[in-house]
Amino acid sequence: MIISIINKKGGVGKTSFGFSIAKDLELYLQSNDASIIESIYPNMSKISAQPKLIDNCVYDFGGFVSAGVLDIAAKSNFIIVPCTALYNSILRTSETINELKEVNKNIIVLITDYTSDEDKEQVENALKSSFKNLKYFYFKRSKILENSMRLGGSFKELGEASPLLKVAYRNFLGEYDRLLKTLKSI
Repeated sequence: MIISIINKKGGVGKTSFGFSIAKDLELYLQSNDASIIESIYPNMSKISAQPKLIDNCVYDFGGFVSAGVLDIAAKSNFIIVPCTALYNSILRTSETINELKEVNKNIIVLITDYTSDEDKEQVENALKSSFKNLKYFYFKRSKILENSMRLGGSFKELGEASPLLKVAYRNFLGEYDRLLKTLKSI
């Protein structure tokens, strides 16, 4: 299985989702963007200016700067494009999807970090008007993204850490479980 997580916009959750998906599905993780993944996912992650195509890997791409990104995206089983409710994020996400759909049509959009139904609908309407046939998943703002990186635990691990956290992250984890099931469906 090969999964690429890409967006030209930073701060949309690429690394948090990439790390968590890789850890929960027991996949390798590679990134072309400086991050803490090698310290929180030792022996299973690597940061490289030019990631290598390997099987059973999640790729956290910080944009289209590195050579070979589109080649790996073309060979991916899924491309995940996270997007927040910020106008610039929606704009950069649209640019990213337009570029990616030429190499791989199996694109999943994660609407992340929204704070209200109005924000969610704004992103959804903007993207669905141009990209009707994509799969969409919805992740309301949650500390789980920050805690995942800070504590080195996947989303599932954090949710299982205590009954209180399981309740606090319930909606997020329900949608995340739906995403994992989709990714495992290949």
